Amino acid sequence: MSNPVLIIGAGVAGLTAAVELADSGVPTIVVERLPTIGGNALDLYKAFPTDDCFYCFEGNRWRPGIRKCFYRSALTDQPNIDLKINSYVENIAGEAGKFDVTIHIEPEYVEAKKCIMCGLCMEHSDAFSLVSPQCQPQAVTYDASKANEGDKKAAEECPTKAINLDAEARDETVKVSDIVIATGYHEMKPVNIDEYAYGKYPNVVTQLELAQILDPNGATGGKLLRPSDGKPTTRVMMVQCVGSRDENYYPFCSKICCVFALKHANIIAEERDASNISVVYMDIRTYDSHERYYREARQNGVEFVRGRVARIEPRDDDTLDIIVYDSLLDKYLKFPVDLFVLSSALEPPEGGEKIIESLGLKVASGFIAPADLVSENEVVAGNHVYACGAALGPAEVPESVTQARAVVSKILQGRK
Repeated sequence: MSNPVLIIGAGVAGLTAAVELADSGVPTIVVERLPTIGGNALDLYKAFPTDDCFYCFEGNRWRPGIRKCFYRSALTDQPNIDLKINSYVENIAGEAGKFDVTIHIEPEYVEAKKCIMCGLCMEHSDAFSLVSPQCQPQAVTYDASKANEGDKKAAEECPTKAINLDAEARDETVKVSDIVIATGYHEMKPVNIDEYAYGKYPNVVTQLELAQILDPNGATGGKLLRPSDGKPTTRVMMVQCVGSRDENYYPFCSKICCVFALKHANIIAEERDASNISVVYMDIRTYDSHERYYREARQNGVEFVRGRVARIEPRDDDTLDIIVYDSLLDKYLKFPVDLFVLSSALEPPEGGEKIIESLGLKVASGFIAPADLVSENEVVAGNHVYACGAALGPAEVPESVTQARAVVSKILQGRK
């Protein structure tokens, strides 16, 4: 029997590759740093270009048009998928086709298959929490850094004895034939860009943080409320290219930020009670069919201001005055807003450099580059090494799914 395939990352791309390989009879090991699968999709509300639930991904190529929720697709029960959450790749050795991979697995304080999510442990201690109602595996998580006196009582009273506070970390070495890197992206937190005052004023948030506010499963139940005091938000301003297209941070365009922002602007205009929405931009880049988001935003009354944010002035009532230089009018304008949203650069994820270095892969702007830039095999990063989704650079869901399927096709062809 051939060795299994290792997939690093359990976001949309990684899960698509895992499901299709498993459905094809290929044993697959999926390693995910977080306590639940889904990656950035876990924090999002609606997905473009379909505007449906971000937890959904297309069914496999034998069932075109069928969509399924990867939080409810029984991934943990798929016999060909070995899912390792709270884990990361420690070391990669061996030769192509016969890699020896050491995986570090954090302590399993809550045994997922025993947890019935009754919530009793969360009543005793804040160290226990439910990441999402649709989390997969379906289980409560435990944060040892928040340990308190209620933990022991929670363990003693757990009806299924799923809690083990004495659990320890361990390393596991596996031999794999192929490695698929699907590590996704990380949203830059612009704490060092002074003009945006991120981290200084609570009503300055990023697009991913806005998505969490808009999510009906989120803390506000989907209501557009100010983080500072929970009051309704009626005036929202967004600013594009925060940290991207900037030689001081990331010179590349993050590609999906404009569509991301316009999607949120339309949700706010059509589904929430905000009366004034504006977008400050250098260039609006809505590639392919996503131009419709820009047209819909204009129809919804979203105001577009071409220019740059100069400074932010806080008011006593927690609102903000945003001073913007309008390059078309050649003058400074002042906008009073309740919520200021930053479209931050999408950057390579934590730990990616170590994997790239250990496999000797090429790099482009911090992301993985194809082994052969001239060929059309963009998903081939090395000998028996592949990359898909945002591991290759900022990417939308359909693009990530297509690349994941390309990876699966190449792996299956190599096994014939």
